[in-house]
Amino acid sequence: MSNAYFGAYMPAFDQLIAINRGHFAVSVADGRSTVTGLLPWTCGALLAALVLTVLGLRPRLAEFR
Repeated sequence: MSNAYFGAYMPAFDQLIAINRGHFAVSVADGRSTVTGLLPWTCGALLAALVLTVLGLRPRLAEFR
């Protein structure tokens, strides 16, 4: 009896896995396109933060010379 239930369960489970795999693939593609669009802005913001940090710390570090 349990073999019959398992035999019915596995195809349904395989179908569920296929649905989830398809949604996952679409979500990964959407996420990569979003990240690719934001990457130049993120790099620019990090570079600006680095430059501003160096410019802000330079006078303070000069006090110790």
